This record gives sequence, structure tokens and C-alpha cells, in this order.
Amino acid sequence: MIIHRLDARHDLVTVTPETPDDLWTLRRVVSKGDLVASESSRVLKETAEYARPDKERIKVKITIETEQVKLDSTLSRLRISGRIVDVSNDMLSKNVFHSLSVSEGHRLSIRKLQGFSPVQLRLLEGSKATRDSYTIVALDMREAGIGVVKGTHLQTLPSVDSGVTGKMYSDSRKKPTNYFEKVADSLAAVYPPESPLFVLGPGNTKNAFANYALQQRKEFAKVEALEGSDVAGEDGVYMALRNENLQKALGASRLAKASKMIQEVMKRISLGDSRVALAFKDNLKAAKAGAVESLLVSENIFSQRDIDEDTLVELLNNVEEYRGETFLLDSSTDLGAQANSLGGMVGLLRFPLRA
Repeated sequence: MIIHRLDARHDLVTVTPETPDDLWTLRRVVSKGDLVASESSRVLKETAEYARPDKERIKVKITIETEQVKLDSTLSRLRISGRIVDVSNDMLSKNVFHSLSVSEGHRLSIRKLQGFSPVQLRLLEGSKATRDSYTIVALDMREAGIGVVKGTHLQTLPSVDSGVTGKMYSDSRKKPTNYFEKVADSLAAVYPPESPLFVLGPGNTKNAFANYALQQRKEFAKVEALEGSDVAGEDGVYMALRNENLQKALGASRLAKASKMIQEVMKRISLGDSRVALAFKDNLKAAKAGAVESLLVSENIFSQRDIDEDTLVELLNNVEEYRGETFLLDSSTDLGAQANSLGGMVGLLRFPLRA
């Protein structure tokens, strides 16, 4: 998350979310009664007799007093609703109810009338420190898959086809320069600046593309070819996330941490270790006791009717208050599906809870 300004003394922050994790951080920071200012677009309609039928959209800066905050089920949009207290254009009136829709790249300012809590300040500072993004290319001579990981979310692009078939495919002397250019061009459109680029796939094509990217495309800051994956295309991107060499290269990334956490959960369950909490109620009890060391939450939790989102936020903030770590997962990775199968929420505990 880009923190443009953080003035804790005057309870004001201006931010631009960059990842789904950032939207989830804002969901936990914005509360009822906060003043939230951002830009919204409105359609300007000509009313004159001979006006053109074209509609022009203009930007309007709106400040609302928050009544409700909701994260949508895809985790890609935050809706902040409340009464308008200030507006830069007379197209909208004060004191009417309005909703701001916040997505990645959407700048907003928040003034906390009740002040920031220590947990909220820690969440904001933590989001500023971690710009956890990297790119994966899984390719062979036939096709290339491209995936961008931001936090714990994976975005995949349509595979790039080389057009090489038959005998040309088996002729290693052919230089697939145009193919590499197509892959690099597709990659450049979504590449997070200065982030690592990992190249995987069968044979030597991955090494050839890594060399091409380093020598010919200076926009890619760090390029590394990794062994241990024999699958190309979109399937290759998903397989790459399980690759041990990639896990080592990522080190302390959030996705790598979440993956290790799932492995530890399954290990403890198989050994009958009671330091695991599954589903919402058990984790709520554990969080209030300060027992949760790390917690995985999947998007499935938002579709469970008996769970109130505000209570969920309170649970996660309790975990953070006791210096635990929380991860929000979606169905873009296998980890999200695994968390769904465990009830949508799973926690590793510091100590077992009494029955």
C-alpha cells in the first residue's frame, strides 16, 4: 500500500491500495463514524434542446461520514457507505446517503474521529513496509503462461502461443525471438516495477527467455530461471507456486508463509496436536484468549450467513493485538481452496485451549 501521508497526531491518513491485501487492511482500519474522502465519477447530461446525446463523466470529490463498510465476496472491492458531509460539485447534495467503491489504485483519505488504535496503526505501517509482488512465467517452445502474485493473490493472463509446431518444435536451432518478444510484451503490461521475475518450465527454453529478458528488456529488474518444473502455460503457473526452488527464492513472502502454515496445520492434524483451531467459532474463542499465533481466512468465510463481518474484523484485530499474523486467501491459489475445505478459517495456536 502506498502511504502518501500518515499523521497519527491529527488522526489522518491518505493511502492508495495496491493489492487485495491492502483492501482488507483498509476494511479493518475504516470504522463507523470515520470521515472518508475520495473521488467518484458522475455522468453529466446535457439538457438543452439540441444537446448532443453523448454523456460526459466528471470527477467529484466526496467526503462521507461512514455508516457501513463491506468487502465484496471476491475481495477485490471495498464499499464504504454513509452520509455526504462535503462535496466539490453541486451535482450531489450534502446529507444524502452515498457509497464509495474503492479498488486497487483508488486513492482515499481517512480521518479517525475516535483516533487510531495501536492495531490500526500497526496494520498501516505493516502494509507500507511490505510490497510483496513478483511475476511468474512458465514456458516451453509452444506456450507461455504468465502470473502476477500480489500478497496472497494470483492474477493469471491468457497464455501466449508461439505458433511453433511439428518439426520446427523439435529443431532447437530455431531462435524464438518473436515468441519471446510477445511474451515479454504481455508481461510488461502487468509487471509490478522492480519486482522479481521467475521463469520456469521444461528444457532450456526458460534459460533462453531469462537471458533474453535480462539483455534485451531492461524494464525487468531481477530475472531468475528456476529448475524443478516441467509444466508450461497456465497450469505451469499454478504448479510453480508449489515449486520448492521458488519457495526458497521467495523467502518470507506472504504466500510462502501461508503455504508453510497450511503444511504445519496438516502435520498437526495428522499427529493429533490440539494446537489447531478450525472454523470461525473455535478461532474466535482462541483469539480472545490470545492463543492464535497465525490465522488463515478464505473468501468462503464471507458467504457464511451466520458470520457478521464486523465480528470477523474484531477477531482478526484481536489476533493482531496479541502479535499474531493474519492471511486473507482467495480461490486464485490452491491455498484458498485448502482453507475453504477446512471451514474457511484455520489457526495455529500457541497453546491448546481447554474444552
